[in-house]
Amino acid sequence: MNRTPEEEPHSGMKPWVYKPSPLLEKTLVERLTTFPREPSWTVSGLRLAGTFLLRALFGVYFRLRVVGRGHLPRHGPFVLVANHGSHLDAVALSCALPLRQWTHAYAAAAQDYFFRDFFRALIAIVTTNAMPFDRREHPARSLEQCADLLQVSREALVMFPEGTRSPDGSVQAFRPGVGRLVAGTEIPVVPAYIEGAASAWPKGSAIPKPRRVTVWIGAPRRYGNVAATREGAMEIAEDLRRAVMALVPR
Repeated sequence: MNRTPEEEPHSGMKPWVYKPSPLLEKTLVERLTTFPREPSWTVSGLRLAGTFLLRALFGVYFRLRVVGRGHLPRHGPFVLVANHGSHLDAVALSCALPLRQWTHAYAAAAQDYFFRDFFRALIAIVTTNAMPFDRREHPARSLEQCADLLQVSREALVMFPEGTRSPDGSVQAFRPGVGRLVAGTEIPVVPAYIEGAASAWPKGSAIPKPRRVTVWIGAPRRYGNVAATREGAMEIAEDLRRAVMALVPR
């Protein structure tokens, strides 16, 4: 005797419900310009190809030299800070990192500049794995996002504490945001000085020139004994600026 569906014994299993991936509900622009980004084979493939292309370009056109690479921690989390005088800076630091770290390093990039349209966002992500940093309206929220990235993962974070490119290539005062990020923690902060990028592609110039670029990397610093206060953050910012300036070749 055949049973109707209502007469079938209950199996105890929940009915299967199809749920589309959240990625299918987002456009490509939304996937790129929001953070954290969902894993994407397309973006990962572009980044891998871009990494080899940029390393070759920097090796030939800018004759990139890295001094002190041994100071970099072998794995994250850590923060890499440097002077900022050119759009080449973040790419130079990405090329200075060992290849094994290319998927585990993010560059904090100005949201109002690099993420205001799809093309710039794509270039920033492919070249430096950029994460949007809101330096104007919600900087505290962006710092919290950076803290989450460092505290719950093994990622590295590239930051430029000057906040914007120097107009003349000189090292400006460091803002206390990086100090707020690492005060009272044992997260290593690695200072670096980028030489030659500002003259190769200065602010206001349209096309980069073939100049030697050198990245000087110093020993990591830790600030677990510094209070997480405004004064402590400013103290760390000034200490890091001195550490970067100490790397300037005499």
